[in-house]
Amino acid sequence: MRRRAASCPQRTAKDVEGRSKAGEGAARIAAEVALAERASLFEFGPFRVDARRRLLWRGGELLDVPPKAVELLSALVEQVGQVVPKDELLRRVWPDTFVEEANLSVNVSILRKALGEQPDGQLLIQTVPRRGYRFLGPVAAVAAPAPRTLAVLPFRPLAAQEADEPLGLGLADALISRLAATGRIVVRPTAAVRRYGGAETDAVEAGRALRVDAILDARFRRSDHRLLVSAQLLPADGSSPLWAERFDEALTDVFAVEDALAERIAAALLVELSADERRRLGRRHTGNVEAWQAYARGRFFWGRFSRTWTEKALASFEQAAKLDPGYALPHAGLSDVFLVAGLSGAAAPREAWEHASRALERARERDSQLPELHVSSGFLHLFRDWDWRTARSHFARALELSPLSAAPHQWQGLLFGLEGRLTEAHRALALAAEIDPLSPTIAGIEGLLLAFEGRHAEEVEQQRRTLDLDPQHFLGHWALGAALLNTGAAEEAVASLGRALELGGGEAFLELFHARALARAGRSREARAILKRAPRTLRYQRAAVHAALGESRAALGELGKACDAREAWVVALHADPAFVSLRGEAAFAELAGRVRPGG
Repeated sequence: MRRRAASCPQRTAKDVEGRSKAGEGAARIAAEVALAERASLFEFGPFRVDARRRLLWRGGELLDVPPKAVELLSALVEQVGQVVPKDELLRRVWPDTFVEEANLSVNVSILRKALGEQPDGQLLIQTVPRRGYRFLGPVAAVAAPAPRTLAVLPFRPLAAQEADEPLGLGLADALISRLAATGRIVVRPTAAVRRYGGAETDAVEAGRALRVDAILDARFRRSDHRLLVSAQLLPADGSSPLWAERFDEALTDVFAVEDALAERIAAALLVELSADERRRLGRRHTGNVEAWQAYARGRFFWGRFSRTWTEKALASFEQAAKLDPGYALPHAGLSDVFLVAGLSGAAAPREAWEHASRALERARERDSQLPELHVSSGFLHLFRDWDWRTARSHFARALELSPLSAAPHQWQGLLFGLEGRLTEAHRALALAAEIDPLSPTIAGIEGLLLAFEGRHAEEVEQQRRTLDLDPQHFLGHWALGAALLNTGAAEEAVASLGRALELGGGEAFLELFHARALARAGRSREARAILKRAPRTLRYQRAAVHAALGESRAALGELGKACDAREAWVVALHADPAFVSLRGEAAFAELAGRVRPGG
């Protein structure tokens, strides 16, 4: 590998050079450089001073001390016990500026007032007549807390004409998976960062929006069968990079770049890595670059969720599986495609569950430790078998394998909500939101829990927040429209669900939600027209339209057929506000009991 390290401050660069000559590894060097650059905190008694940010705390309280006074204090504590001459302090605190010596005494007075006296009555800052000042210790130099939350932004092309969104997102996704596997770094998921792949993205602003401590900002270029990557790890406060480096690899060995980047980032954030963490960081799911690229394209298409893009994802996952028959992830991807096909009505449920089952079995044969495998398995057992206990065990296993990933927490929260375990559901969603605070999916599920509880006014407010997170995605408009229906605001629901239908590419299940709103708004002719052309693979949503039209018998008939067909939506039957009017019916209770025995 040919790579060039970025320039560092002179003192640190010399330190790195010396250690390099001693033969230490690059990862250790990167860690020590990062640590040296962060060593700007000093503690004494109940006080902590941050020399770089020019801040002073007493315990957890930030003191109101002018920045120049903190600079003066920093200069003194760095040379604790020594007399620091007045001239040196003036040069340090007011460089290139002529100030009177009286400025020193004024700022020393400010500091003494803030620091107070020692228990023995002594002042921490001692005046040495005609010479300068001395700080009385003891003082401990400490490293700043290492960043623990990270956003890996989609890699961006060095030249706009070389745009390759799937490759850029695929490189980021691979790193996200590896770093999250350490179990010690909270990494924002791929779905959260994909919106920040534009050429004009400000990495630090993106990091602040994503509420992380650090951001990986990387650019790439494909040239003559080579991949050139320039990457830097930036603190979200906008200060100097923790490290920066360039990589130049044959495109056929893109995994070497992934290996190096994962190790450099982990070393910078964690300083020391255990042998097991190094093993997880270096784990490769495939050695076939073409298969990896096909899988990356699949995940890129999959994240857009409409039927057209899902079909492209299906083709990409199938290509990846063909290129590397031993590659597990494409099969997990295929299972997701089939599960969503059954959920959306794009395929008959039993057919979709059978395809998903075969894909999951192939994934399991290749790698039984994939968290994605267990999440998908949980949904399969829930939708196909109504086996709530097994579904719960798979979500729990996914959490064991990837405790700092948002997806297992969010889907476990949904399962708890469907089971009526609402306190546990809210707790799981809160954990998911800590990992991915800007996720519209997590926010939408939280709104769904409020719907299950009958807290519909709060549900509407929550789903407005969901919409605010991504106004151009159908999910937020759909969630808000459903919430408005639950409060009786039918005309508003018609508008919101109409927008969801437009953004969602005309998906049939969205059209049936729109029909429900039309029925509730008194526009029964329009609702019936939609019912007439709606697919028979969505009998659950057809039943909801009949319920909105006041046609209880037709609604119960469709629900019975939905249960017989094992439609995915029926797992929400006992909690769905769409069927409040049917809950007193014996036939409805019988159906709900079939889906969730004992529920």
